[in-house]
Amino acid sequence: IGVDFMEKIKKISKYTLNILTIVNALLVGLDPIWNIPYADKVSETLIVVMAVIGTYLLGQKAVKKEGK
Repeated sequence: IGVDFMEKIKKISKYTLNILTIVNALLVGLDPIWNIPYADKVSETLIVVMAVIGTYLLGQKAVKKEGK
């Protein structure tokens, strides 16, 4: 796998993480107002997905630092 491909995956992961964080914040903030069905389950799922992406990004940072 090329370096360019890995950089694209990293960039997509960062944007995805930011988008999911915004969506989760909106969901948590709007649920008390709109009583969104299954908001707690969706929020918990988003948190797990964000944790996995964050772990991937941290792992890539550690690999890059180790490979100096």
